[in-house]
Amino acid sequence: MKNKHTWQKQEQAVRATQLAFDLSSDAQKYIKKQAIDAELTPSDMIRRILNLEVKSKKTRQRLSFNLNDDELLLLAKRFDVEPLDKRLVKQKVAELLIQYAQQKN
Repeated sequence: MKNKHTWQKQEQAVRATQLAFDLSSDAQKYIKKQAIDAELTPSDMIRRILNLEVKSKKTRQRLSFNLNDDELLLLAKRFDVEPLDKRLVKQKVAELLIQYAQQKN
């Protein structure tokens, strides 16, 4: 019985309709900022605006970006750490971003 229930939920997810919007940059920024302030994803914020059920729990917003090998080496040099220690480079980047954010507040 459990497998049938799981299959039905998956079937519903497949049938879901995704809507994408070409809104003005200002409208998109506003909705995204509201989502961040409410600790929601932009998708969940839209659901809230439309008075639809928001099933997700509040999210911990994460920042991410990609580095190529040369950029990783450059940052390791800048922070004076071993280039192969990606964890430490990540930690140093996080510290720098925190300092940056504190200066802006």
